[in-house]
Amino acid sequence: MMRSRYLNSILSLLLLTGACRNDSRSYSGLVKKELASGKISNQLLLDVRFGMTRKEFYTYCWTMHNKGTFEDGANSTAVLYHLRGPGQLRYPASMNFYPEFRKDSIYKMWAELEYDAWAPWNRNLFADSLMLDVVRLYNQWYPGNDFLKLTDPHRGTIYVKVDGNRRIIVGKRDDAHVNVDYTNLLAENVKQP
Repeated sequence: MMRSRYLNSILSLLLLTGACRNDSRSYSGLVKKELASGKISNQLLLDVRFGMTRKEFYTYCWTMHNKGTFEDGANSTAVLYHLRGPGQLRYPASMNFYPEFRKDSIYKMWAELEYDAWAPWNRNLFADSLMLDVVRLYNQWYPGNDFLKLTDPHRGTIYVKVDGNRRIIVGKRDDAHVNVDYTNLLAENVKQP
């Protein structure tokens, strides 16, 4: 009996290790294929895009703020957008986002989402559910390749989508928050002067 459990544990571990290697290979293959395609996918969120200058980004956010679409985000260091309509998420949510600039243009961006009514007693509003809702919504917003479900040693389950030069990673930060990272793979490995 004990030996059987031991063998089952080892077999499970070997299968899991093999699955992780296969996921890693399929991800690496997808990145190579997409970069080799020459396809350029610069669209990020709500008309924010890779390559946008600081001035263009700030002007755009100011315009959207004046229309009431954007608000000041967390600690006034991010942009806040509310997801509250049909075709969005299952429950009202808030998204804070902000780009990273290199040579005065956007090459990365982060976003953090949370259901507005999240509380420790609202289990259906935990990040596990939100993460799946975000993946569903992003499949609508960003047609192309499907998300790959991967296991990251530090973040746990993550979802990765690569279309041309754009990589999107969706992962759970904690019980309430889901992080989304956008990266321009063409600019990621370019060294700054």
